[in-house]
Amino acid sequence: MTEACVDGINPVISELKSDSRLIVLLSSPERTKVVSKKLSSHQDVTRIRRALFIVHKYSETHEALLQSQSIVSFIKTREIPTVRERTKIAYSDYVYSLVSFSFTNPTAQQKKYVERLIRKTTGIRLRPGVILFPLFRSKERRRIIGSEDEGVLIDSTEFTKLVRKNGGNALRWSRIRIINLDGVNYTREAIQRALDRDLMALEERIRTLRERLKDPTITIGQLKKNYTLLSRSFRELKTKWMLAKKLWLHDAEKALKRIYNMLINTRRAIISAETEHSR
Repeated sequence: MTEACVDGINPVISELKSDSRLIVLLSSPERTKVVSKKLSSHQDVTRIRRALFIVHKYSETHEALLQSQSIVSFIKTREIPTVRERTKIAYSDYVYSLVSFSFTNPTAQQKKYVERLIRKTTGIRLRPGVILFPLFRSKERRRIIGSEDEGVLIDSTEFTKLVRKNGGNALRWSRIRIINLDGVNYTREAIQRALDRDLMALEERIRTLRERLKDPTITIGQLKKNYTLLSRSFRELKTKWMLAKKLWLHDAEKALKRIYNMLINTRRAIISAETEHSR
């Protein structure tokens, strides 16, 4: 089912039917501007937001219009493969949920909130305001990412709910799969970008803490507190990306190991500094 409650969009119009496609344009605004305008002029096309469309009764006309664009194209499907089946089927047969969200004149606080929220999700960002989530059967979902009460990771339903609760607009489509081969490749690239973004942010915080070690005005107690926060962030990140093998068939273990070693070396440096101060 489609969840729709945004920007006056009629839920019936925004529903993805068997003869429709959900199209995400990935190119820059300059490259997508012309094709977006042409798509919007078709009566059988619904513009959901910038670079996101539903093409009803998809045809060769739409194909010709989109052939020069970098896109991920989705169709509606019924069956959700089991986790075991995912290791045996083609990536294009995976099943997803997709959430489109936006804020009217977002505040700095709302922007920061959503960024933190995205880092806690099982999803990846295809483009600004468009997040793709792996979809599991309900029993497997609880086993893999925990129940909503446990709050380990956030799925598409919970993400949509929290965005709306924080004053945002959100649309969610579920039980969809990628129909174009390039879309599969773009999705794989988005997974790697999401991993790199998560690790880069944590790595920068670790480097900042190492620099703080050189400042004699900062107490050991403050350094330990900073380290505890970093360690907690790493555990959350590890939980998310160690599941990436099941979520996305993506192995992040080597990258996580590098960040872990940075943390351990930082911890040793703090202990060494504490020893020096106690002499």
